[in-house]
Amino acid sequence: MANDTMVKLVGTSLPVGEIIALRGIMAVLFIAVICAAHGVLSSLPQLRNRNVLTRASLDLVATILFITALMHMQIANLTAVLQAVPLAVALLSVLFLGEKVGWRRTLAIVLGFIGVLLIVKPTPQTLTQYDFFALLVVVAVAVRDLVTRNIPARVPTLIVALANAVFVTLGGMMLLAFEGYVLPQAWQITCLAVAAVFLASGYMFMVATLRLGELSATAPFRYTIMIFAIMSGVMVFGEYPDWLAIMGMVLIVTTGLYAAHREAQLKDISRMPLP
Repeated sequence: MANDTMVKLVGTSLPVGEIIALRGIMAVLFIAVICAAHGVLSSLPQLRNRNVLTRASLDLVATILFITALMHMQIANLTAVLQAVPLAVALLSVLFLGEKVGWRRTLAIVLGFIGVLLIVKPTPQTLTQYDFFALLVVVAVAVRDLVTRNIPARVPTLIVALANAVFVTLGGMMLLAFEGYVLPQAWQITCLAVAAVFLASGYMFMVATLRLGELSATAPFRYTIMIFAIMSGVMVFGEYPDWLAIMGMVLIVTTGLYAAHREAQLKDISRMPLP
C-alpha cells in the first residue's frame, strides 16, 4: 500500500511510463543486490523459462493498467476490486483447467463479483474506461498467478522476481518514449525510491507465497490491505468511499476469505487416508 500511495502522489505530475521506469530501475537494482547476496545470479539463464517470461509479461500489462487506473480512481476502491483476484483465479480454474467447484464456492464467486459491481457502479453515467482497466487488471493478475504456480521449482524465487522487475521496467521505458520525459523533483524521486523498495519486496514475497504458501493461511493477511487502503485514501488524498463501495468491499473480503477457507477444507478432506 505504501507503494501505491507513493505512486499516486507523484502521478499528478509525472507520466505513467516515467513512474514505472524510474521506480523499476531502483527495484531492479534492489533485487539484483539481494540475488547476488544469496548467490542465485548463476541461475540467470532461467530467465528464459517460458512461464517466467509469461508471468513477467502479464505483470507488465497489469502494472500499466493499474497505475493508469490509480490516477483516476479512489485508491480504496481500486484496491478492493483487486481483492477479487482469488475469486477470478477460482473462476478461471473452472473454465479453463477443468477444476470442480461446489455450490458454496460458486456462490462465493458470484457474490464477490457482485461486490465488484457495487464498487464500479456500471451505469452509463458513472462507468469510465478506468473501471474497465481495473477489471482487466484483475484478469491479468489472476492469469499471472495461475502461471506462477507452473514455474518449475528449480527456478529460484528471486530470479522470478528479478525477471518481473526487469520486464516491467523495460515496458515503462518503452511507454516513456511515447509520453515524453518530465524532470522529476527531489521529493518525487524520494517517493519513487520508497515505492521501489516496497515493490521489490512485494515481488519477492508474492512469488514465494504463490509457490509455497497455502491460500487459506495467507488470505487473512492479504485482505488487511483494505484497512490501509481506506486509511491512505482518507488521510492522504481526502477520498471517502460511499456506502455502495463499502458494501462491495465487505462482500469481496468476506467471500474471498470463505473461498480460501473452503478450499483448505477440501484439501484436508482429500488428504485423509481412505478407510
